[in-house]
This record gives sequence, structure tokens and C-alpha cells, in this order.
Amino acid sequence: MDGRFDSTHPGRTLWRLFSDQRRRVFGTVALFVIKQSPASLFPLAVGMIIDALTPLRDGSFHRILWIAGGYLLLLAQNPLLHTAFARMMSGLLRQMQFTLRSALVERLQQLAVTFHEENQSSALQTKILRDVDAIDGLCRYLFLNGLNGVLVIIYVTVIALVRQPILALYFLLTVPAGIALLKLFDRRFREQYKALRIETEQMNTRVGEMLLMLPVTRAHGLEEQETRSVRSVFQRLRERGLQVDTLTELFASSSWFTFIVLQLACLVFSAWLVTRHKITVGDAVMYQAYFGMLIGAVQQALGVFPALAQGHDAIRSIGEILESPEVEDYRGKPSAPMPARGEIIFEQVSFKYPRGREVALQDISLRIAEGETVAFVGESGAGKSTLVNLAMGFRPPTSGRVLLDGHDLQELDLRTYRRQIGVVPQTTILFSGSLRENVTYGLEHVSDSKLWDILTEANLGEFARALPQQLDTTLGENGTRLSGGQRQRLAIARALIREPRIILLDEATSALDTESERQVQGALIRLTQGRTTLIVAHRFSTIRQAHRIVVLQGGKIMEVGTLQELMARGGHFTRLANLQSFARAV
Repeated sequence: MDGRFDSTHPGRTLWRLFSDQRRRVFGTVALFVIKQSPASLFPLAVGMIIDALTPLRDGSFHRILWIAGGYLLLLAQNPLLHTAFARMMSGLLRQMQFTLRSALVERLQQLAVTFHEENQSSALQTKILRDVDAIDGLCRYLFLNGLNGVLVIIYVTVIALVRQPILALYFLLTVPAGIALLKLFDRRFREQYKALRIETEQMNTRVGEMLLMLPVTRAHGLEEQETRSVRSVFQRLRERGLQVDTLTELFASSSWFTFIVLQLACLVFSAWLVTRHKITVGDAVMYQAYFGMLIGAVQQALGVFPALAQGHDAIRSIGEILESPEVEDYRGKPSAPMPARGEIIFEQVSFKYPRGREVALQDISLRIAEGETVAFVGESGAGKSTLVNLAMGFRPPTSGRVLLDGHDLQELDLRTYRRQIGVVPQTTILFSGSLRENVTYGLEHVSDSKLWDILTEANLGEFARALPQQLDTTLGENGTRLSGGQRQRLAIARALIREPRIILLDEATSALDTESERQVQGALIRLTQGRTTLIVAHRFSTIRQAHRIVVLQGGKIMEVGTLQELMARGGHFTRLANLQSFARAV
């Protein structure tokens, strides 16, 4: 979608969405014009038949048969061409949906972590689903109602100009009337549809939060309060939807009233022309029918406007993703060393969050040797997780450099670096697939024997063999059928199977009971052996195997050393250790 999407010019963007299918677009329009011609020419046929009867002559019925036969031949093509038109139109729109949704997913994968931290996942999901559907609805409306309206206006204007120019000028009065109505409702439509989209995104976000919080809600008996809270969101959406519906119907009724008045005036004017022998009775009937069609066509064209406002807002909404500048762009950058040795160096690194008031990290200088295990400890907010995020390249340092094997991370294709990283987070994210699919996520052609070896190393082999379908057992949504310890060991298996050079452990055992922690610790020892390992830990039982411990406070390194060295100093680490020991005793 690069170069094709411009949310400030929705109409131009809409045209560019079909840039690689222009021939099919023109072919679809041509089919519509041909298949719709019987409807557009019907009033002309009726007028010719009436003129054949007034006055009645000997050959009148013969002429009528010729007119009806010709019209029947024109009509015969409609079923076949209509089906062909519908198929081509559907193919165009389905391809557009596919292209747009694929571009959104691709860009979401490219956007920096900061973008995802500042945007609710449910709101992003709404853009992929609802907003793309809104654009599809707009295109469908344009192909059907909008195109038909334009075609009828052209037919009526040309026929009227050829047969009675004065009536053609009267017909054209409907266009300024339609434009005036558009101008009257334009701003209000845009405001209301934008507000409706925002309310819909907020509703999706709130419903997602409700489903996520269900266990907490039930545990505290807060069902009624939560129901009231969510219903208030539904109420705001209902009121906003009511305003949009009311505005839409006001617009529709206003246009109907305006054009019915014009049609009545046309009937009187046509009758006056007949009394003055300017036109025939057949012409009067034809013009009245055509003017009725013209009114319907203009109303159809105006009917596009609510869908147009909604579609334009959807394009602007999608632009928040496709035009976001927060993209990790690796074009022209070299790959990371393959395989990486695993040496990580922080050179005078400082970091401040874009909207943060305080510096998260300040002047951090640290060398982590190849194969070394380093643990980061400190109080909440000390900068432990931020430091690990910098090591992964999720965030660039505000100042200083982070080096991998002597290469600045900001100058590398970080995708080739991250493929060599194994991550075991505090909360393991799983999906509702099988055990095999969750462990081998992103990998192909992993043999069963290798998978069983990995599960055994992760202390998960015995559990896996006891499952009803073993490796092919479905784990449920987000792994709901697993305990906390089993989830963490699965995360370890997921890291092990990738044979990473660098391991990142983010408080991997902080929420486990003693037995689960023991099993996870055994798996972690096997995972980290011979690999560069960074550990973020609150529970000091997870750092006994660390070669060095780094104590952080307020974004600064306060102490560095082995467990024995730090305990002997009696400094910050000792104070933290004593506090944790006291907490366990209590």
C-alpha cells in the first residue's frame, strides 16, 4: 500500500485501492451500462408506444410489435450480463478487502512497540474488521446505486436534449438541488460518523476488558457493577447511533420532499407543453417517467452520501495504522551476525519514555560476555524491563549505544537478531491451538522426536504424554487448560526449540508456587546453559545461577557483582534481599 494510501484525500485513496485492477473496474462499469440499459430505455419505449396509439392508425399495432420486439431483444441480455457484472464486482471488492486487510496486518507487524503500547488491541481489531467493511460497503454502494444514478442522469439528459432541450434544462435543476442538500448536511454527517466510530472502538475495548476481567469480577462479586459499567458504554453507543439514524432519515426525507415538489412542477409543465402542441402525449408520459427516474437517480446518488461519510472516516481511521511514522524500517540495513556470539554491550545508555516525566535509564555502561548469565534486580520502576527492551531493540536508546558482537543494534536488521533470541516472559501468551502448534509457533517441519526431546528438557514431557491426544491436544483459548507452571515450561520449550543464542527471562517464576518454581528452574538451567542470558527478577531464588547480578535503582546501576560479593558488601542488594526474606517470613 506504499504510496497508495492518503487519508487526507479519501477519494483519491479509494481510486488507488483498485490501481492494479483498473481494466477490471472499466470492464465492470461497461457490463453495468449494458445490462442496465433496458431499465433506462423503458420510458422511451412506453412513450413511443403511446405515440403509436395517438392517433390510432391501421399500422399502429404492427409498429407496437416492432417496438416491443426490439425492447425484448435488449432485455434478453440482462440475466447473463447482470450475473457477470455481479461476479466481477464481487471479485474486485473481495480483492480490495484482502489487499487492505493484508496491508494492515503487515504494517501492524512492522510498527514499533511504542505504537502498540499506546493503542488498544480491540481498537486496532475494529479498524481491520469494521473499517474495512465500511470501505467495502461504500464501494458496493458506488458500484450499484451511485453508478446507476449517474447512468440515469446521463440517459435522461441526452434524450431530453435531443427531443426537447427546454425540458432538459428543467431536468438539470435537480443537480443543483442535490448539491445544495449535500452542502447542508455535509459537516454534520462527517462529525456524527466519526463520533460513532470512536464510540464503537470504545465499546469493543470495554467488552474486551470485561471478558478479560471475568475471573476477577466473579471472585469479588462485582457482576452487577461491571454490568452497569458496560451497559453505560452500550447506552452511549445507542444514543450516538440514534443521532446518526435520525440525521440520515432527515436527509432522506428532505431530499424526497424537494424532488417530489420538482416532479409535480414537471408534470404541470409537461401538461402545459402538450396544450401548446409543443410535445405529444407520449412525450409527456415519457418525460414524466424519466423525471421520476431522474429524481430516483439523484436520490440514489445522495443516498451514497451517508455511506461516503462513513467510508471516508474509515479511510482516515485506517490511516492511523498505514500512515503511522512509528515503523521499524530495516531496508538497506545489514543482517545481524549469524550465528551471534551473544556479547551485549551498553555504552553510556540513557532512555526516557516519550511521555515520561523522568529518565527511565541514565548513563548505563555494562558489558555482558558471550555465554554469561546476568540478572537485573531492583524495586519496581528501577529500569529492569526497560533495559531488557533496549537489549531486544524494542526501543532505541535516547542516547548511547547498545552493541551486539560489536555492531550497533540501530544499524542492523533487528529481525535477523530477534530470530536468535529466546524469550520467557512473566505471562506466557498462548493461542487456542494444539500443544505442538504452540511450541513450534512460526517454525515448520519440526519432527516429533525433536519435539519430544524439547518437551523433556523443559520438564513437560510427562505432562504431554498424559494428554488425551498428546502433541495434538488443544490447549484452549490462551492455554486455559494449563497451570501457571505448565504455561511457563511451555514457554521454555518454545524458546528451546529455536536454539537461540540469547535468552531473556522476564520474571519467569514470579507467580509460581514452590513446586512449580522448582520444575521451571530445572528447565531454565538447561535453557540458559552456554547461552547469553539476561534475567529480570523479583524473586531472588531465580538468580542463584547468575554469573553476575546488576542492582538498579532510579534508572542507574548501583552495584554489580556475584551473589556472594553483593551479600558481603551489605549495600543495596543486601537490603533488598533482607526485605524479601522478611516478606517470606511474614
